[in-house]
Amino acid sequence: MTKRQLRIIAMIVIMASLLALTACAINTTYPGDKNVIEASATIDALASNPKVIVIDARGDEAYNKGHLAGAICLSPTALVVDSPVPMTLIDKSGFEAVMSANGIANDSVVYIYDDNGGVNASRIWWTMKVYGHDQVMIVNGGASELVKAKGVLTADVTKLSATTYVASEANTSMIATFDEVSALAQTPVKGVKLLDVRSAAEYAEGYIPGAILYPHTKNLYKDGTFMSSRDLGLFYKDEGFEKSDTIIVYCKSSFRATQTVALLQEAGYTNLKVYDGAWLEWSSKVDTTNTQEDTAPVGGSDGS
Repeated sequence: MTKRQLRIIAMIVIMASLLALTACAINTTYPGDKNVIEASATIDALASNPKVIVIDARGDEAYNKGHLAGAICLSPTALVVDSPVPMTLIDKSGFEAVMSANGIANDSVVYIYDDNGGVNASRIWWTMKVYGHDQVMIVNGGASELVKAKGVLTADVTKLSATTYVASEANTSMIATFDEVSALAQTPVKGVKLLDVRSAAEYAEGYIPGAILYPHTKNLYKDGTFMSSRDLGLFYKDEGFEKSDTIIVYCKSSFRATQTVALLQEAGYTNLKVYDGAWLEWSSKVDTTNTQEDTAPVGGSDGS
């Protein structure tokens, strides 16, 4: 074989390898083994598994205009209380009542969708996880992806028979308290990081000392689908987050925070907490005026 033929073969091998790598890079679908499920898999499961319940988390108005056939309507606001801090986790008995009234049983397989980047769906996901419901996932891309996957739409209201749901005690390891966050803000701890997922504009107006800004919108591709676990892992590592870190996530009312927690867990981060009181609690208890000496630990990828 001539040198020219060898060079041609080598070039073909290199090009084939590059094409394979490119194919892997653009495959952003999720296998459905943790917190995220694809729209097509949701539709198939609803049709084939009687234990599957799909929740439309967009709210009554959007639901009544048209929703996935068979989906029930449940807003995350049904699972929060306004005292002592607005928009915080409902208690166990309240959670049980909401689940029971909506026909959700302890063995139900729950898939949740919305139309705002997984924020509403993730808040329900997180609440259910806190109270011990393991079989719950978020639909990647939400309502628009269900339409693209040719899901049947209807305006008919789905009403399931009531159940008697029995929740576990709240898993407090998933929740960060004001005292915990306050202590961290005053005395940083190695391997423990505070993540602010609000917008850059909100952050500029005030933030918890030491919090790193990474808006939740950066977890999405331009089409509104979730970034792949691979991409999320790379971007968060660039911002200084290691998978061994304990990461406490907050936003204004910790709805957006739950989206980030769900996706970071999907990407292999295991020590994750939501500061449920969030900025609403912090700003009511602490002077949030930032001085010129304050150094905002904003990552290099966050100039928007």
